[in-house]
Amino acid sequence: MKNLNKEVGSYCEKIARTYLKKNDYNILECNFKNFLGEIDIICQKDGLIIIIEVKGRYNYDYGLPQESVNLSKQKSIIKVASSYITYNKIVNTNFRFDVIEIYLNNKNNLFKINHIKDAFRL
Repeated sequence: MKNLNKEVGSYCEKIARTYLKKNDYNILECNFKNFLGEIDIICQKDGLIIIIEVKGRYNYDYGLPQESVNLSKQKSIIKVASSYITYNKIVNTNFRFDVIEIYLNNKNNLFKINHIKDAFRL
């Protein structure tokens, strides 16, 4: 089950990257990891650096994808983002935290994307 979840997560991140590129986002990092955690996608558009958490679901048994980005997950993402900013010596830049929901379909390869901009803040 754990491997299946990882495969679904990787597939959803691939869908999200394709969507972002088509919408003129410049992808800076994918799966940025350190001892604090991981950020799925870090990209840039219109002078903003955007930190993106990607969540996918086949059904609503566990709620909406965005609901899994709870306060604890948000704090973790913010800590990792802060370390990314420090490590890369980024100054005078605005940031935004987005969530991209991917709704998958068991019956075919169709999917729906919901890009929630400014999903949470520091």
